[in-house]
Amino acid sequence: MDRFELRLPKGRTRKSASRPAILLVAVSAFAACAWYLVRRFQWHEVFAYLSRVDFLKLVVSVCVVHLVYIVIRTWRWQVVVGHANPGVRFFELYWITAIVVSLANVTPGQLGEALKIELLKRRGLLGRLPGIGGFITERLMDLLVVAAMGAAGLVFGSGVHARYPGLATAIGVVLAVCAVALYALRLRPAGPASRWVAEIRRGSGSPLVWTKMLVLSLASWTFVGLGWQISLLAAGIHISLFEILWFIALVTLGTLLSFVPAGLGVTEVLAFASLADMGIPDVTAQAGAMMMRVYGLIIVGFGLLHWALWLLYLHFGGRAPAGAAE
Repeated sequence: MDRFELRLPKGRTRKSASRPAILLVAVSAFAACAWYLVRRFQWHEVFAYLSRVDFLKLVVSVCVVHLVYIVIRTWRWQVVVGHANPGVRFFELYWITAIVVSLANVTPGQLGEALKIELLKRRGLLGRLPGIGGFITERLMDLLVVAAMGAAGLVFGSGVHARYPGLATAIGVVLAVCAVALYALRLRPAGPASRWVAEIRRGSGSPLVWTKMLVLSLASWTFVGLGWQISLLAAGIHISLFEILWFIALVTLGTLLSFVPAGLGVTEVLAFASLADMGIPDVTAQAGAMMMRVYGLIIVGFGLLHWALWLLYLHFGGRAPAGAAE
């Protein structure tokens, strides 16, 4: 039976100087949002509203959509990982993606997804540095797509630009940073750092790989949007395509930048404020915000189900799927 053990690096006793600042941002964001939710949300009316939702239908619908999303994400990851190791199989990556990506929703900034780099390394499928290069490229592609979605919502959404004039600048900055970062991945630096930078660069793919990844990123985020729209429709909220685009961009970027685990509180506040600005009545908008939390819980449940299936697979003597943790 194959085993995987995650060991923390030894000898690291000094904390990064950035950790207290990140912790302060996360705690402050959570405290402010929690206070807002307690003071502003009409909880009795919201729960009465949500009691009419068909949750069984919602869970089935979201799981089907998320399954397609995971398949596309696995395909995208295989594209970039295969650039460094063409022998990696789709099946070997699916289980890592289904478990790690789904459960990463509860980690600050979804950085828990980086665990898949270590899983590949422990299985001998990819070195850590090439894995970091692939992960950076994936993150940049996601940011590009989310920023593009926000830009489309601002340009074509009814009144969105007037209500959020600062968002255009923020989206422009994100797009510029992503473009510069992708360009930097193609540089060939000299000096002591050249060897490990070259390894990261090797794992980040090529312009052709990036083109394929961008297409797959667009496809994957399409299914994220579909999952969000299904969740809002379950609460009786109907919004236009361009409104859902910038809604996803605003909530996603705000949640990631807050570094609050699972975006607890932050997601609800951003979702409520966005829906209310679209003209959705307060109680309905608050119910819609809570549906975003329900959506997140369904995704986590999807990941836990895959973890349980993997454990059953091991119990009955199967060979452990590559990279799964015990």
